[in-house]
Amino acid sequence: MRVRIAGLALACVAGLASTSAFAAKAIVLRVAHAMPESHSYQKWVEGFRTELDKLAPGRIEVKAFPSAQLGTETEYLEGMKLGTLDGAVVGRHGQIDPRLDVLNLPMIFRDEAHKDAVMRSGSALNQQLDQIMYDKGYKVLGWGELGFRDITTRDKPLRKASDLAGIDIRVPNVAPWLYAFKQWGANPTPMDFSEVYSALQQGVINAQENPPEIIYTSKFYEVQKYMNLTHHASIPCEFVVSRRFWEKLPGDLQTAVMQAATVSRDAQVRLSRESNAGLISQLRDKGMTIVDDVDRDSFREGAQKTYAQYGDVIGAALIQAVVDAGKP
Repeated sequence: MRVRIAGLALACVAGLASTSAFAAKAIVLRVAHAMPESHSYQKWVEGFRTELDKLAPGRIEVKAFPSAQLGTETEYLEGMKLGTLDGAVVGRHGQIDPRLDVLNLPMIFRDEAHKDAVMRSGSALNQQLDQIMYDKGYKVLGWGELGFRDITTRDKPLRKASDLAGIDIRVPNVAPWLYAFKQWGANPTPMDFSEVYSALQQGVINAQENPPEIIYTSKFYEVQKYMNLTHHASIPCEFVVSRRFWEKLPGDLQTAVMQAATVSRDAQVRLSRESNAGLISQLRDKGMTIVDDVDRDSFREGAQKTYAQYGDVIGAALIQAVVDAGKP
């Protein structure tokens, strides 16, 4: 009898040890992005990992895959749907749901505080945007920032929207953008980003638009003379995990993940804004002429026509809600 009791006790201890070892096994969170390790995307993921290790030590192992190691952003979205990838930092919200193109509309944001009110305030509008993503299979851990976009040109400065007349300019393949640039008189050309430098160099196009960080790191100052501070749009980015990954997490880990995500999101936004502000002077040092007396109001008529054109697709009420966010 004593031998039997001792055996049962040993079995229980072994079982508890096994259960403890299983519980201690970290959940792996694989996060991909297409930017180099020097980019704020990587710092965002690393900051998230550091914060999460403080809040839930040893429970989630965050593995980053930068520099498009796992393919394109479109492939990341597909991988999260299939379960072959857990998370990503992307800028494909309009691809996920056309209503989210509201964040890509020209002249939709007044300033940085306005962007914060829309995407980082926890407001009903913020929650609505998050819910659209969740319904499509993605949990938003945070909306990040790449900065206001400015137009660079080769031949002449831009001080008002009509100065774009006849200019061949590369823009992302986003329908509202193509429409807006046509309203401003330009000839917008969708083109893969990897082709932009050579197209500018060869004169296939003579203008492009991006935030200062991308203009600097892509060395567009070598093939463009003017940097025109149009601040005509600010396409955000987002750190997401798949809904299937999110829903498998216990409640306490969901709380820890969101806390870590908020801290790292705020750091990414701060870093992006500081970097873009500092790079304008560096682009001047590289020989670009900085045009800072742009009449931004001249772009609003074309923007308003774009809102009307895409009101049925995006939703007029949603567009108005973004326009009004943060107003007194």
